[in-house]
Amino acid sequence: MKKASVRVGAAALAASVVLLTAACSSDETENEATEPAQEQEQEQQEDVAEGPTEVPDVTVLILETAQSNLAALGLEIEVVDADGAAVAAEDPTQYIVTDQDPAEGTVEAGDVVTLTVRER
Repeated sequence: MKKASVRVGAAALAASVVLLTAACSSDETENEATEPAQEQEQEQQEDVAEGPTEVPDVTVLILETAQSNLAALGLEIEVVDADGAAVAAEDPTQYIVTDQDPAEGTVEAGDVVTLTVRER
């Protein structure tokens, strides 16, 4: 009976050591993985399109997605309602893009694309 208790105690201690060691090593790995991810994000921001770019069709997309797609191309975004009044979309996931200007064609990086939206 005494030997069984010692074995159970030793097994519990060994399991604790393994868990603590794994937790410590995963913190180091997480920090190492975060650094390249941050560098990659900075590179993507630097890779924003310069010069002529084709305007993608972002109608029927959620405003948040449309804004991300256009911003990745280096385009500025203006958001309006059906009457042409500016929309301050505090939660862009609550709007759908119904129209865009220009709808197609090639524009320069930094040009403005006007998105007409409606609430979902």
